[in-house]
Amino acid sequence: MSIEESIQCPCGTIISDPKQYKIVFLRREAFEIDILCPNDLCYLKELGYVKFKVNDDNSIKLIKAEFNTPFVTWNSSRIGYEKTSEELKKHLKKIVLELIDWDKIKWYLTEKVSETKFEDISKK
Repeated sequence: MSIEESIQCPCGTIISDPKQYKIVFLRREAFEIDILCPNDLCYLKELGYVKFKVNDDNSIKLIKAEFNTPFVTWNSSRIGYEKTSEELKKHLKKIVLELIDWDKIKWYLTEKVSETKFEDISKK
């Protein structure tokens, strides 16, 4: 895929692989994982999120995973809605199924870790 057809943050950062996103667990009480731009100086910062819930048996159930409207609109205007939709679905699928360390999420929730800090929860 050429740079012109790649997913891009409005700040100008090209995101050719979902591994480039910063995936952080800041909103523990809301059961939400943030998907951030890889550029630390980005004015949008949050490009999307993954919302989940914890069932009675401590299993995790995905509720919603989506990218925020400004990010989607920016890419739709650049490369078209169909291409944007197709690529961002691939990115979300890889983030949810391969990149988020769900065991680490369970640990944070069961250990009742209380400090709020920038926690990268990507699989290493």
